[in-house]
Amino acid sequence: MIRQTLGAFALAGGLLCAAADIEIRQPGYIFQVDNGQAVIRDAAGNRLLQLGDLRIGWGAPQSGVGVSAERIGNGRVKISYETKNDPTGKVSFGAVYTVKPERIDAEYTLTAPKGINVGGTQLTVRPLDATRKGKELYKSGLWTEHAGGGVPFEVRDGYFRPFNGKASTLWMLVTGNHSWNDHHTQHLNFKKRDKDSDTYVADASFFVTPPDTSGAAAAARFHGRPVALTLSTGRDFNLFETGNIPVELKLALANTSGRELRNIALTVNARDYDGNLPLDRRETVTLAPGEEKEYIFPLPAGKRELYFAEAAATVDGRRYFTRTNVAVLPPHRFEHKDRSIFGIAAFFPTPSREAALALLNRLGVRHLRHDDNRKLPPEYGMIAFAHSNVKRTQWPDPEQRRRELDKLLAGFDAAGNPIYEFGNEWNMSTKGKSTGDAKKREAAQCYADWYKTIDQVRKENGRKVKIYSLGLAGQDTGFLKLLKEFGAYDLLDGIAFHPGRGNQTPDNPRRDWNYIGTIRAYRKLVKELGDKPLIITEAYAATHPNDWWKDSYRQSGDNILLTLALALAEGMESVQVYQLNDSTWHDIGGVNPKDVEYHYGMLMRDLSLKPAAMAYAATAEELDGAKFLKYLEFKARGDEEVKGMLFDTPRGDLAILYDRIDGYFQSRNTPDFKHAEPWVKAWPTERNHVFKAAGGEVTVIDSIGRARKIPAADGKVTLKLSGSPVMVYGLDLR
Repeated sequence: MIRQTLGAFALAGGLLCAAADIEIRQPGYIFQVDNGQAVIRDAAGNRLLQLGDLRIGWGAPQSGVGVSAERIGNGRVKISYETKNDPTGKVSFGAVYTVKPERIDAEYTLTAPKGINVGGTQLTVRPLDATRKGKELYKSGLWTEHAGGGVPFEVRDGYFRPFNGKASTLWMLVTGNHSWNDHHTQHLNFKKRDKDSDTYVADASFFVTPPDTSGAAAAARFHGRPVALTLSTGRDFNLFETGNIPVELKLALANTSGRELRNIALTVNARDYDGNLPLDRRETVTLAPGEEKEYIFPLPAGKRELYFAEAAATVDGRRYFTRTNVAVLPPHRFEHKDRSIFGIAAFFPTPSREAALALLNRLGVRHLRHDDNRKLPPEYGMIAFAHSNVKRTQWPDPEQRRRELDKLLAGFDAAGNPIYEFGNEWNMSTKGKSTGDAKKREAAQCYADWYKTIDQVRKENGRKVKIYSLGLAGQDTGFLKLLKEFGAYDLLDGIAFHPGRGNQTPDNPRRDWNYIGTIRAYRKLVKELGDKPLIITEAYAATHPNDWWKDSYRQSGDNILLTLALALAEGMESVQVYQLNDSTWHDIGGVNPKDVEYHYGMLMRDLSLKPAAMAYAATAEELDGAKFLKYLEFKARGDEEVKGMLFDTPRGDLAILYDRIDGYFQSRNTPDFKHAEPWVKAWPTERNHVFKAAGGEVTVIDSIGRARKIPAADGKVTLKLSGSPVMVYGLDLR
């Protein structure tokens, strides 16, 4: 398709407001100051947006209309605003707009003396006439190569809010808290000009594009990139069913340079989980100014697979690229979900709540850490628990505290929540301390007092929900011992905890900051203090790129399999993976490569499946209706490092096997650490091992669920094992 460039988009002789005080025309838009307010119009004269006065959210003073406006050279306009309700007489506000051909850059200056909190300050961004504020921000992430040759990752490229006009779209680069906004205001992030100053500064930018410009193209235009690339499939989560709908990868390539681009070197490829290239295309492309081309590439749909796709365009010697994943899963119905312990600790309602729940159902999720059971599709067989946190000083009046706690419990009963996890990680700051540490004792005493109160309120008012402990951070048996000492342990209906894990596999038996060691430490302790059911309300397979302490994408798949299987083997009442999505609740779909919290999901930021999500589905399928039989040990020479678990399933005995010849640690803390690409095998050593077969063949299933048959001979079968676990049917291991 052909789209207009910004140059072609400008119309000479557009309509102007007769009352304009200052007017600057640029290709594609008009900037003016009209009666003290900055106004942006499109090239045809249609009013788009009014920029102006401030609302100081946490202070009395407010600014009003502009009282003066002047040109200060080089397309710069300065506006000073009146100030109202200023008891100090020292608050002032001004703006300098730098009007360029491609955009408007704004610098806002706020002078406020000590004692006036400027943190919640909002700028007026009022849509005018036919302009409508877009519902969604476009959160742009720029794919970037890792300098050391590790996996590429996205850096924050800007959050852009669209305002859709009659014949154009105006975009605002949001530099403040994007969540603090309403119909006609947007938060500005004011920072002190220098340490001892009373002057604060903030900035924002605005630019106009044709109305059908995508967010990706708008971001590229803003940053001066000549092209924008977008990979998609038109399917939620880029998820397809085997053999049902053709798997189609779609590439949109747009010229955002404003000039003709010749000899664009375009490459598009997709690798499967083994590193094969079912898609590998190269061509040379020419694009007219504003032109966008769409390409469609087929991928094999006949079998279960995860594809890693990349599209790249090289212009004037510089490479621009984007990535996504495409998953293919067979249809599946879980027959024994009522017996499942597998859950999810959190998910975002994206692209919609309905779609997210449908995906969780396909993955095999049974338990939700918190939700309303009245709002869950009954056919999915999910059960929602309840969870909330309170501050230690919340509701200081005892009677108010009792009333508020009872409201919570009544709400959980109404929502059909069988379990309430009361509190979250109160022990975090003191988890490494002894039971004699004063701060640790104070935290445990405080929690015990809270728990005694909520237990009493529950009993007095006949509430049905069971109340479990706070989600304990890591292996903190001392905190539970203190709850016993302070009289709260015996009141607990169960224990919730979060077994931390870093650069080691979940099955490492060491009792420190790891998975199975933490589970066994709590199991041992509750036998001593009084038996209680145990639930894991946060289990992790985080994939912060090129971070030695976190999993690679491929390792996350292996470790999700072991995380779920070990929880079942150890008798956990529930294991809830944290979480479904990359990004955070305060920035859903956001980008922050420096914050590990943005990389805990089993889905990429664009909602495509990581190996972890594929492994979750595969494990839930094979352990559907399963009962743990025993841990497997092999003492034959050369087999001492083979580990495993055996389960009785409705489909026959299932063994989970792996070889720990390379140890339990996945990485070392080195200055040049880098993760391998997800199609690269995770462990260096693979060895053959001979097992007794129950029949003429065995079925071996890898961590993302791909199955293959291996023939047996003379009652034996040879399997090649590494540190990556496989699930095997057909072995005689009883």
